[in-house]
Amino acid sequence: MAEEIFTVKSLPRPTKTYHTETYDRIAPSNSDHDNKTVLITGGATGIGFEIARSFAKSGVSRIILLSRSPDHLALAREKLEAEFSKCKVETYSVSITNHARVMQIVKEVGSIDVMVLSAAAQEPFTTFNDHTVAEMDAFFQTNVIACFNLVKLYIDLPMEPSGSKTIINISSASAHFVVPQQPGYGPSKTAFAALMQHAASEYTPEKGVRIVSLHPGTIYTEAAATVFAKDALEWEDIHLPGGFCTWLATPEANFLHGKFVWAQWDVDELLAVKERVKKDPSFLTIGLVQ
Repeated sequence: MAEEIFTVKSLPRPTKTYHTETYDRIAPSNSDHDNKTVLITGGATGIGFEIARSFAKSGVSRIILLSRSPDHLALAREKLEAEFSKCKVETYSVSITNHARVMQIVKEVGSIDVMVLSAAAQEPFTTFNDHTVAEMDAFFQTNVIACFNLVKLYIDLPMEPSGSKTIINISSASAHFVVPQQPGYGPSKTAFAALMQHAASEYTPEKGVRIVSLHPGTIYTEAAATVFAKDALEWEDIHLPGGFCTWLATPEANFLHGKFVWAQWDVDELLAVKERVKKDPSFLTIGLVQ
């Protein structure tokens, strides 16, 4: 089934080059994020943690990690502080569906230059009719409503000294096509990516808000291991989305505001289609294809 469904490399893309490993152009050291604060949900493990490491490499002075697991948070903090002694790491054990507590945390944190939404509810392969209403509601509460709440709270904060706020939605290729027996995960990712497009229509980088959705790649993590066997797919470098996120948070990527991009796409080849991105509002978005 995996070979039939997950042929993501064959999907249409705006770049000829398809990276499966990180590369020098998106090395975190090439992005200047000195003295910035980054908040990452789901940041204690997997892709979220590697994104945190990449931002630490790029010079941020403060990283805020949100996760449900206090043990994972403690280990993540220990690793980051050992590797990046100049970076302050703060952790909060919370479910992002706890809206009241999340509101308190955002107010406590105060200053956020970049928000990365990496926490997500996932599922084993299950048929549509085997899902309960409660299970489906849980997917959308986590992957849509909770993320909406975080974005709204963030946008409502006073503008940062840097003059910009960046929101990176860690989405999935599953937002683009039907994955059989995954009726909760993919549709909820599609829904939130579409919601972010609506949010992006009301804000601009020139007015201080940049919003992008990102497929991070086919990455083998603890979460992925609950769904797939290790030999089921061709897995990609876990460092790839981290480097890509540090680039997305720079002014050079402003033209991708409101768009859906993949970490595998070459950034220089994306820059080469910048004029098309500006002229065609439907390009690189969730919607109908002619």
